Amino acid sequence: QYFDKAAALTNIPVDMLNYYKKTDCVIKFHLPLVRDDGTVECIPAFRAQHKTHKLPTKGGTRLSEHIHTEEVEALSLLMTFKNAVLELPYGGAKGGLKINPKKYSKREIESLMRRFTIELAKRNFIGAAIDVPGPDLGTGEREMSWMKDEYTKFAGHLDINAQGCVTGKAISQGGISGRTESTGLGVFYGCREILEDYEFCTQAGIPAGLRGKNIIIQGYGAVGYYAAKYMCAYGAKLVGVAEWDGSIYEENGIDPDELQAFKEQRKGVKGFPKASEYHEDESVIYKECDIFIPAAFEQTVNRANAPKFNCKVIAEAANGPTTLAAEEILIKKGVKFLPDILLNAGGVTVSYLQWLQNLDHIRPGRMTRRWEETSKYKLLEAIQISTGLRVDVTKNQQAAKLLEGPSAKDLVFTGLEESMAVAVQNTKETASKLNISLRMAGYYNALMTIHQHVDTAGLR
Repeated sequence: QYFDKAAALTNIPVDMLNYYKKTDCVIKFHLPLVRDDGTVECIPAFRAQHKTHKLPTKGGTRLSEHIHTEEVEALSLLMTFKNAVLELPYGGAKGGLKINPKKYSKREIESLMRRFTIELAKRNFIGAAIDVPGPDLGTGEREMSWMKDEYTKFAGHLDINAQGCVTGKAISQGGISGRTESTGLGVFYGCREILEDYEFCTQAGIPAGLRGKNIIIQGYGAVGYYAAKYMCAYGAKLVGVAEWDGSIYEENGIDPDELQAFKEQRKGVKGFPKASEYHEDESVIYKECDIFIPAAFEQTVNRANAPKFNCKVIAEAANGPTTLAAEEILIKKGVKFLPDILLNAGGVTVSYLQWLQNLDHIRPGRMTRRWEETSKYKLLEAIQISTGLRVDVTKNQQAAKLLEGPSAKDLVFTGLEESMAVAVQNTKETASKLNISLRMAGYYNALMTIHQHVDTAGLR
């Protein structure tokens, strides 16, 4: 539906729009799993490649009992558009297995992920130049490391870039510093950039800037936690969190790190001692706040519950958390949206940097860090000679820190910040020029980018 609305704003021929909407290829197969009790279960598995106009395709692999063919096709389309908005050289893809990971043991999940990788490889659906899965709902660096290991065993002798077959894996397996934080950090960068816009904030009925804003988050996994961590460090205040086991609220603010430590120990947020359990009106997500951040499932905000929300801004950290019907209801209430096509792109952006690291076979900064540090010391020495002033860096830790060369994580974070800032600026310019929402501007820019590429390359 968002595609159709954005398409109507373009001058792209209808037949080409129909092509851009269709999924190039989607596969479904069943994986036999021997459970810990000896029984055999057949697990449905999916992978969709929405568009292969650019290769490889890129998108997450999720473990969810709600996954189905239509969902992976829709999410792969969103990935194509997200990649285009961030100017990444990928087509879009998405896949996963139809299970609830909480009901399976570590051995069972490992067996499934390894078998899934082999089945993808046999169908030529995985590889650094073909299709590069990453983490998603229910998966993380553990699962990606298993996939990388299995693919390397299967095809490593034929593919020198085999470790680039997936992203989001552990650093010891070719991962990159900062990938775990990247989606949440991207949410922070996007919110910070957009909320500096006076006109946007005036329309939302809030003062400009992220500082001082009350936020409520639905879903406190890696995305929700890191979004809260960086936003609170910048001056925002986390007042509510909704998780699978309940909701908590504290008007004076919740410390993101303390809550994360509690959640890791208790596997939920219920009982967190520095906040109250919230029982009114079903969930804390309907409590009045400046910014609501859905960071878990699709269609969290829908036609049925849209009238209950009392936020000023919805910052979409999850994939597709708002239905079109819900958006139309909330826009009439004056709610502004920071769309997923833009805000949720931090993960795939850092995955791109990780993929480049795997192709280069060298971590970012290895060839330049010492050179930059030496150059800074020489510059400091020249300044001291010309001014007669001395700075003893052995006694001044702040000065010593400034003289250090950038670490791999420094380069990753600044690369992500630049990518998000440019994407936000491009989206805002289109929104202003065409007098449309940020979401429509993101889809419009993506469509025009894809069409320009296909039109130039040709279809034959």
